[in-house]
Amino acid sequence: MGSLILKKRTLIIFCLLAHALLWPPVLQTTAQPKRKPTKSSVSHKLRVSKLLCANAPYKHTQLHHCYMEQMPNGTVGLNVSLTMPMVVNYLGIVVQLFYKYTTYRPFVIDWNMEYCQAARNGHFSPTTAVMMRVIEETLPDFYYPCPHGNRTYATLWMFEPKHVLPTLPSGDYRMDIYFRDSADEELLVVQLFASVRKQGFVG
Repeated sequence: MGSLILKKRTLIIFCLLAHALLWPPVLQTTAQPKRKPTKSSVSHKLRVSKLLCANAPYKHTQLHHCYMEQMPNGTVGLNVSLTMPMVVNYLGIVVQLFYKYTTYRPFVIDWNMEYCQAARNGHFSPTTAVMMRVIEETLPDFYYPCPHGNRTYATLWMFEPKHVLPTLPSGDYRMDIYFRDSADEELLVVQLFASVRKQGFVG
């Protein structure tokens, strides 16, 4: 029985990674022209119940605004403006997924990378490759080698139905995204809350 559970968990992790490589989440800067939605065979719907910046105010950055915004087509995004006054040569990024039992518990995804080193070396682990690909393709204005900072970052992070992971079991989820400096101080924390049902995400 234990071997069967391990095999099923391994399969889920493999499916999640393969799906992420093929269907990275959409993160679109406000400076970029709006992209026309592409056709997709995905049948589920995406509805996010809550999308916010957590743990603010931050010690080293200034959060001007952060609010969830709903588009006419039903998708939602997070409108963020953040000033990072100092120059950074280290930028840690962590992505964690939590499944709600009686409380939220870690589930499958716990990815982290140091952006500056990855951008400098160009040698990626599979999870780092996924994260770097998302930044490169959907946040081109922010995809450049360090140093970063000494600027204001304004963006609208979009979440479209085609990017929902169909392999996730039904239930309630929370996703945390952390941006940290070399002293492990939080520069920005984003939280996404949603529920997964048979047809996909249902808020």
